Amino acid sequence: MSLREKFHIPSREKFGYYELKKLRKEYQDGDVNLFEYMLMDLINSGVYKRLFDVYVNWEEPVPLLSDNNTEIALESSLLVLAYENLNLKPSIFSELIDYNKFYYLFPFLEWIYSMRLERQLESEDVRKIFRSDIGERIVFALDDFDEINETPELTPEFFQKIRKIKWKDRKTKNLYSKLEKTLRFFVFKNFGFKEGIFNAKQMELVLFFAGCSTVNEGKEKID
Repeated sequence: MSLREKFHIPSREKFGYYELKKLRKEYQDGDVNLFEYMLMDLINSGVYKRLFDVYVNWEEPVPLLSDNNTEIALESSLLVLAYENLNLKPSIFSELIDYNKFYYLFPFLEWIYSMRLERQLESEDVRKIFRSDIGERIVFALDDFDEINETPELTPEFFQKIRKIKWKDRKTKNLYSKLEKTLRFFVFKNFGFKEGIFNAKQMELVLFFAGCSTVNEGKEKID
């Protein structure tokens, strides 16, 4: 008999459904239902597990101190503009969205590319990602990134607007935290150090995407 069975500890999934139940009491059912539907679809597809396995077994194709690290990074105008216009050193007084929130975009793209290729990446694979406009497509169109015919021109003003982004209210800010908690109950059978780091990076990127969505809709606050 396992420790969980001996002390009648509910499964992580049951904790997840309990969190969804609490969300429905505070937020619109339709929004929570959509979140649950998309989350379950993602989990059942096996994509999330495969992506996490890639992260756990990752072999860095372009080490930070390698000769071509900076050269490849400069291939992306998106990264260069983010570096030049977002706050690089977060503090308790810094903006809601800084460079560290943006930073995880390209690592996630590398992990997803590796997952699709079913192999570890090489430096040339990474260069292809940085040379492409996939980052810009995601920033401007989010989940419709593959449906746009032309990528809008990226300017410093885009990131300067992101720096000014705030939460609409505390209820919205709390939703972000509650969705993170619900997410990790469902997607991880165990929650240790690696799961925690992966989830933290994921949520940083989610916040950046929320900022992109806000700017794209001409707003200044994440709702």
